[in-house]
Amino acid sequence: MTTTADTALPVRPGELPTARPSDVAAVVDRARDRFAVGVLADTTGWTEAERTLLADLGFRDDDRGVDLWALDLSRAADGTPTRVLDNPALAALDSHHARFAEWRGRIVRYLPDVSVWIGIPARATPDDWEDVRVLAGSGAVVRVGLDDVTPAGWLPVESAGGVQLTGESVAGEPDDEAVVLTPDDVPEMTALVERTKPGPFLPRTIELGTYLGIRRGGRLVAMAGERLHPPGWTEISAVCTDPEHRGQGFGRRLVLAVAHGIRARGEVPLMHAAAGNTGAIGLYEHLGFRQRERGALRFVQVP
Repeated sequence: MTTTADTALPVRPGELPTARPSDVAAVVDRARDRFAVGVLADTTGWTEAERTLLADLGFRDDDRGVDLWALDLSRAADGTPTRVLDNPALAALDSHHARFAEWRGRIVRYLPDVSVWIGIPARATPDDWEDVRVLAGSGAVVRVGLDDVTPAGWLPVESAGGVQLTGESVAGEPDDEAVVLTPDDVPEMTALVERTKPGPFLPRTIELGTYLGIRRGGRLVAMAGERLHPPGWTEISAVCTDPEHRGQGFGRRLVLAVAHGIRARGEVPLMHAAAGNTGAIGLYEHLGFRQRERGALRFVQVP
């Protein structure tokens, strides 16, 4: 039996010596807490009674093999296949971005020179919150889920709220002027971020995905790129334009160009924006992005 988050995450040998309901339920619960997109069971040699317990848990025959049964964990509360977006950092670090992950117990964060995002599983325990405190550090601001109950003293940071937007209807559009940025461009990218303040951009953030830029007179004046990568989705981030070059549509062009690359590999673009950045939100909605009902961003400060 494996949990799947685009790539399979194998269950350790001997973990399921028999197909007891409690064993299967434990695997499913762990997969759900870690925002995997599904659980795949190889039922070769199982009895009909054992297969029945899978059916009782919601498993269905899978067309990838005669003995394979699958449980879809991707559905959100409203029925849309967006559940991993409730915790995109955990879903990304448990799949495509595993090489950037630093774990402490059930808590995971990006390496500190890559990104500030941290992943907290559903139904976090007091031990989990202590691990968050150790990983993030006192005074850090971390995103938590809408339903998370944080310990006493973990105060909300109202000014850090935001929205999540999904681009199911955004096809994207290539841009001949957009150039692929490389690690050699990081000093110039960092300087642009410092001038425009689109959000954190760290020395190795560029390793998370493709970043595109537009130059004028050899100088980088606008950029956008890929950051979080939960299964089936890629976030477009660091959208910024030098103040001297705004009003020329660079942000729109780069968002569409990055979205085109995401679509080309069969994924859906995703965006986050500060709640107060109504101009950016309006632009993204004009391009076809829509605000996700459960996509409000909630942040707390670690005491």
